[in-house]
Amino acid sequence: MRKSMPLLVVAALSVLLSACFTSEAPMFPASSAVATFGDGGRYVVFEHVGKGAFKRQGPLTVKKLSDGTYEFVRGKTVLPISFHEVGNGVIVGQAKPNDNRNAYGYLFVTRKGAETFLHLPQCDKQDPAVLSANGVVYRDKWECSLDKVSDPAKLFSALTYGEAHSKIVPE
Repeated sequence: MRKSMPLLVVAALSVLLSACFTSEAPMFPASSAVATFGDGGRYVVFEHVGKGAFKRQGPLTVKKLSDGTYEFVRGKTVLPISFHEVGNGVIVGQAKPNDNRNAYGYLFVTRKGAETFLHLPQCDKQDPAVLSANGVVYRDKWECSLDKVSDPAKLFSALTYGEAHSKIVPE
């Protein structure tokens, strides 16, 4: 993730997604979207502050759209996002922030009860052999391009997602 690009820290939501893993075109079609947030609703976002602790950041409205995707809304910021199951219970979020000119960003979703955790996969924390074998172009430690990946489900199933950067819980 480039420092000049907004960070994928859902707790900030004003700059939700331009992640380390990017693509110019969507890797998953809207038709494969899963209802990770059901019909949507009101949630509270918490930012990970270290050692398993989270700090409350504020409200989030999740709107489900007719095509199965969602909009995350916080204030005037609207983030279109879809979620895709890639096997073995792994769910990947795909979003294209309005302020990110040409890149989709990706995150992992895990659940524990009513809590939904969002994880930002880090390029420099992945096995280089896995990246290479799947067609990932390693640009630098902040960004990996997925534009040459032919099987995104296989790739995301093989990545390490690390600690949660934030969590979302129903209001």
